[in-house]
This record gives sequence, structure tokens and C-alpha cells, in this order.
Amino acid sequence: MPHELEKRYGLSAHDLLEAIGSRFRLRAALEGAVAEVHMEAVISRLVGKVINRFEAHDLDGHPDFSIWVRGRKRPILAECKNIRSSSKKGGEAYREKGKIVAYKVETQKTRAATADRTSRYYDVTQFDILGVCMGKVTGDWTDFLFVRTADLARHATHRGKLAVMQRVPLADSGKLRPWYNDLGELLRDRYGR
Repeated sequence: MPHELEKRYGLSAHDLLEAIGSRFRLRAALEGAVAEVHMEAVISRLVGKVINRFEAHDLDGHPDFSIWVRGRKRPILAECKNIRSSSKKGGEAYREKGKIVAYKVETQKTRAATADRTSRYYDVTQFDILGVCMGKVTGDWTDFLFVRTADLARHATHRGKLAVMQRVPLADSGKLRPWYNDLGELLRDRYGR
């Protein structure tokens, strides 16, 4: 039975995958969706443990997830991003003497409002937690690191905004904090009662 997308676009699943695989922007959009699906699975596994409930959002200008934990009336807002690829030569990772010492994640929106160029930068209050999918560097798209927005770098010239690039520690660096590789642990440590 053909998938709805095959029927809608008159292309086979193979043709659709070929179109995605051969176009950078489509592949980047797909990687964003893949990361969000995997982050939703991470969140879902915590329901009934640390999380009461959650909602996933696909809305411009709204974080990807709202998470309700015990003892809090207001949801914790979480945004999902992909790590920058470190395989390219140059600025996709932080390096010292040619060796990667930390990864990068870009924390800015795809577009800015024409009247306000700073609208591309995230406000420091726009979300509470950033989940970074490490799939581009580890090959495992279920691999995440999490951090509170309060612990992210601020923009150098625009007060109240996040810096465009954030430093993400190497998982084996021994210096993970304030980052967490376990969302449940972050929620218990920082939002638990």
C-alpha cells in the first residue's frame, strides 16, 4: 500500500528518499525532524517517572516540547537542535592544536523578522532546556546532551539573547556539567522537589 506522501506527490518512496538525499536543505530539515522524533522518545520514556506529561509542538516561534514535572504548574519548555558536523575542516568544532576539544551547536532561528534583525536570536527566556542530538558526530541519532538555558552563553552585544554558537563538551571529557547525558537526571537535579 503506497504511503500518503507517495500518493500526494506521485513519487515512489525510493524517489522521495533520493530527492531528500541529494538536496542539502531537505537533508538538513530531515535531520532536524529525526532529532525531534528521537528527543520525543527520550521524553516519553520519562512519563510516569520524572515527567507527568508532555506535548510536542510543530509551531514557528514555539519551543519543540512542553514538559510538566511533579510539583510545578508551569511547563518546562525544551528546544531540540542538532550538533554541528565536526567532519568539515575549520569552524564546525572548537579545536586546540588541531584536536577537537568541544563541539558546537547553533542556537539561532532559521529566519529573522524583517523589521527586527535580532529576532533571529533566541531570547534567554524562550525555552528552559536545550536538547542537542549528537547523531552527526556519534552516528547514533538517539544520543543526546541536555543543558538548562540558564547555563548557555549569552550574546555579546544583544542583551537578553543567547549566543549564536554554544560550546558542547565531548562526552568523554570528564567535564560534562552543566550538561547532562540523561534528561531525567537534569530534571531531577534542577527542577525536582
